[in-house]
Amino acid sequence: TDGSRVHLLALVDGKQRHTQQINTVSVSMMTSKPMAHRVIGSLLMCLLVVKLCASFQTGRNLLPHDRRHARAQNRHDTSLAAGLFGKKEQEEPSSSTTQPQADAPIPTRLFNIPAKSIKPGGMRVVLGFSLIGLQNTPDQGSWKANQSSDTVLDMVFRDNSAMFSITLGDDGISVDRYGTPSLPYLLQESVILHSVLDEIDSIANEGDAEAKDRLLQLEEEGDAIEEARSTLPARPQ
Repeated sequence: TDGSRVHLLALVDGKQRHTQQINTVSVSMMTSKPMAHRVIGSLLMCLLVVKLCASFQTGRNLLPHDRRHARAQNRHDTSLAAGLFGKKEQEEPSSSTTQPQADAPIPTRLFNIPAKSIKPGGMRVVLGFSLIGLQNTPDQGSWKANQSSDTVLDMVFRDNSAMFSITLGDDGISVDRYGTPSLPYLLQESVILHSVLDEIDSIANEGDAEAKDRLLQLEEEGDAIEEARSTLPARPQ
């Protein structure tokens, strides 16, 4: 009938419009996917750039400090060894110092060893290495060896209360104390100085070298090393 035909045509037309809407949505989704991908890709790229910039800024801030720390540590570890061979570097100014009493105007003379001849360069090397070997006596970090000049070697105690200096003069070797020594310093100073006197005795008297070739020639009269040793407390057994 005409009514049935009209109803059928209406159903067919509605189905076609529904199909067209589905196709439109599908096309829209297909066209929006690349755009979404591009948006996500752009966001990721921005995040990566921000992260790289932050990393670069952090590295720029930290790296110079690390380099300065490494250089300072290297100078701390090698300053005496370099100075022993005539390459002592000028230290950078600092607000603090490891030997605050070194500028005391009146040192205390501990002993003096007169010499007929002395070769300061060779003596500086031998005694310098001896002091380096004694830095951890009686335990780690007890002393710090330092070269003040081509002819002066210092030994600073860990509590910074005092230090002693070995001066290599043209007419002999002198040892002076600077500062106000603490009891722990006094207990350990004599131990170190007895070892220093052992080294000086070895340089002056041991071996088969001719007298003129030795780094140190003592005065013929008297025993200067034993006289110097008598000024110190007895060596602990």
